[in-house]
Formats: sequence, structure tokens, C-alpha cells
Amino acid sequence: MTGPTLTVRVVAHQWWWEFDYPSLGIRTSDVLHVPSATNVRLELASADVLHSFWVAGMKDPVELVPGKTRPLDLVVKSPGELHGNCDSSCGCATVCMRFRVLASSPGSFDQWAARERLFPSEFKPPHTSVAPACALNSGHDGHAGRDSPAGHLQRLLDEAESTDKIPSH
Repeated sequence: MTGPTLTVRVVAHQWWWEFDYPSLGIRTSDVLHVPSATNVRLELASADVLHSFWVAGMKDPVELVPGKTRPLDLVVKSPGELHGNCDSSCGCATVCMRFRVLASSPGSFDQWAARERLFPSEFKPPHTSVAPACALNSGHDGHAGRDSPAGHLQRLLDEAESTDKIPSH
């Protein structure tokens, strides 16, 4: 595999993700678009607190410390959708920091980028810095404790998602 052909600056914010494509003049929130079978360099950073970056299929998350940038080369072999999150073991079961990775063929990615440059639609950061519901019953670091009602609800939602069934509690 050759060196990265696309660089994306990835910034974790409390409680959302920013994806900036400097060479394309595009920014998105909570959705990372990548061309499949292409080496993409992610420049990972945190805007505020300790976060981590993890995408389904990765062995370990990458820790993001405020003030430092961590490079990560990512290759999604074929078109499709993956899910990612902040996996910093903060106790909120990662509900607050989920994102999607949408991989498309290089030609489809180029078409998406052209449309997004003409009609920007995918950068929609939260209009408030108020913590989401999962963080209302907070643990020591401002995230919902694992045994809090929000943590229990998230576990039920995760179980339902993995079985495609609604919990009957």
C-alpha cells in the first residue's frame, strides 16, 4: 500500500466529532466519508478532554490527549458503513460520541466531495455545549456512571441493537 492520498483532521469535542478535509475544503460532523481501498491519514486530536478514537474492526482505541495530535492511517477495503465511537472507558457506554464511517468507491467519493463543496450540508455541530442525556447522571468525570439510569438505558439499547429487538423492560 502506498502512502496516504487523503488527510482528514479528526477532532473530538464534548459530545461530537468533527471531520475536516483541508485539501477538499469540506467539514462534516459525526460522519467520516472515505474512499474505499485508499490509504487515508487521520490526524486525531481532542478539543477539550481525554477522548479516544475507535472504529469497528480496530483492535485497540487510540487515546486522544488535548494539545496533542496522533496520526492514524486508515484503509477501508470495500464500500460500506462502519461505526465508531469514543472508547475512553469514561463509563457512559459511548452513547455520546458515536459516529459513522461511510466508505464509497473512489469515484463515488469524488462525486460526494464535489456535491459537498457546492452545497455544504454535512457540517452540523451542536448549537449548545450542554451535555446530552447520557451525561446527566454523571460519574467522577462528567460522564454517566455505568450503574446510573442513563448507563442502564444505554446497555439496554446496545443489547437491542445487537439483537435487533426492543428491550421489554
